[in-house]
Amino acid sequence: MTRTDVQRLYTVLGGRWWDVFRAQWELFWARNAVRDLDSLLRRYVTPAARILDVVFGTGANLARLRRLVLPFGRYTGVDFSPSMLALARKRFGDPPGALPVGVTFRQGDATALADTGERYDLIVSTYLLDHLSEPAAFVNGVQRFLAPGGSLLVLFYSRPRWFVRFWMSPVGRIVRAAPVAEREVAKFENVRAKKSYAAGVVTLVDIG
Repeated sequence: MTRTDVQRLYTVLGGRWWDVFRAQWELFWARNAVRDLDSLLRRYVTPAARILDVVFGTGANLARLRRLVLPFGRYTGVDFSPSMLALARKRFGDPPGALPVGVTFRQGDATALADTGERYDLIVSTYLLDHLSEPAAFVNGVQRFLAPGGSLLVLFYSRPRWFVRFWMSPVGRIVRAAPVAEREVAKFENVRAKKSYAAGVVTLVDIG
């Protein structure tokens, strides 16, 4: 799996397929993980919070904040896929193309984020790490963008227990995702809490 493989997937299929896939994934494998993610968002998001969503896709986490009725100060979503960006702008623009006040979408590479001097109270990334060759390098590196006392939440496809692994492998190949191994997770710095779900299929990590 390479970055080019992932780019090709989103270029050929566009971004609409991801919303359908994610909904089914979370229903069958990540329901409890999403519940705990919601709880952490309620804990960390304040009306003044500056939020960075790395690889935000079509805006699932922004929609999550709206569903939870969590006001925030500023939200910045970064994604490398033009099709995802276009769908997110259409989804949240009112009128189309005009994003809500405090919301910014920009195209960018998660592994080469430019340091503009901006610091964030919360960084969130869902289902990115399983597309990276060095997940721990991203997790540890992106923490430099946290404001003092800030938090990083990462939710990802992890290496499941042996009796589930066989069934999950074809799914990973379809979406160009490789489960993050526990030895890689062990390299994450400043971990507050870590929890795995559905026999290890999904893991949520709270860092700060």
